Amino acid sequence: MSIILADLFNATKKTYQLTLLAGVSGLNTPINWVQFTEDSATTDFLKGGELIITTGMSCDSDNWLYHFISRLIARKTGGLILNTGRYLFVETLSEAVIELCEAHHFPLFSMPWKIHLATIMQDYGNRLFTQSYREDRTTMAFSQLLLHPDAPETAIDTLNSLGYETAADYQVLVALAPEFPARLIERLRTQSPGLYHFRLNETGVMILPHPDQSTLTAAVSEVSTNLEAPFCFGSGARCATLSTLNHSYQQALFALKLAQKRGLKLCYFDEQGLFKLFFAVPDRTILTALADDSLSRLEAHDAKNQTNLAATLRLYLEHDGSIQAVADASFTHRNTINYRMKKIRQLLNMALLTPAEKFNLQLAFLIKDYLAL
Repeated sequence: MSIILADLFNATKKTYQLTLLAGVSGLNTPINWVQFTEDSATTDFLKGGELIITTGMSCDSDNWLYHFISRLIARKTGGLILNTGRYLFVETLSEAVIELCEAHHFPLFSMPWKIHLATIMQDYGNRLFTQSYREDRTTMAFSQLLLHPDAPETAIDTLNSLGYETAADYQVLVALAPEFPARLIERLRTQSPGLYHFRLNETGVMILPHPDQSTLTAAVSEVSTNLEAPFCFGSGARCATLSTLNHSYQQALFALKLAQKRGLKLCYFDEQGLFKLFFAVPDRTILTALADDSLSRLEAHDAKNQTNLAATLRLYLEHDGSIQAVADASFTHRNTINYRMKKIRQLLNMALLTPAEKFNLQLAFLIKDYLAL
């Protein structure tokens, strides 16, 4: 259950006469609860993501607020509203407090004493409950489309009622971790306001309406450099309707596997060449048989004689038939490579001269790579 602090602030700042004093860069923080707290000793019970309200009743020194906010920052709360006019006053806030909030991107607000705390807390609690209900419905509907696409009508009706158009461009992004970095969500939401993310089968899933690939690439590049733990992402192709969102999801999962294997931060399904064709073949035995037609003799010989003719052939194809290049790449004498190539030609019963022969073998190696994912 969460709501973006900026949305909450913009929707209620006139009603509750809220003024942002510091920490504007932290307004995109998700808020999952509202808590009234007066004593810094009780901050140990905070779990993170709370919006705190205080009157400062416990203030017993000039440093009280500074240390109180320091504790809230350490507990990863989302912001603080000062109910000013009785114990705390905006004009007496120290520069140190403002600088602390700015340095840690911690939003600090003031609200006049005449505003009843019960009113704002009840309002915010209701908004969070409503948001939670909306999130539950949205997550359930998108999960239904991604995992059970054969009967999409109910899920699409739900998403339509939540503002998602049936016929529109969508793209699915998946992350190896179940949660997306907050900074990435913030960056992408500027391009796709209807962005929605949730956890599904131990991975993070993001639905991007009206996606822009250049924005996605730039955002991942920017955010990944500042992350403590390595992240990688897989992106499916665009789809033009909610009913085909499952295709983009399956493609994104495949792209994520490629990103992991290749050590990439982000992998696009659309950029995978022949792998896209292999992915479209539902029966993997067809691909296996196709690869075996070209390579099974070499692989059987390698297994029986503990040789590496298949690996030598792959290098030969990758280096456009240059014996010297294969020798250099494998740290092997060129005479040995010549001997191996002679043996390979005998086993395959081909001269390895025509483009068709080379293409079929290269295709077989690509299929092997694909099936190994």
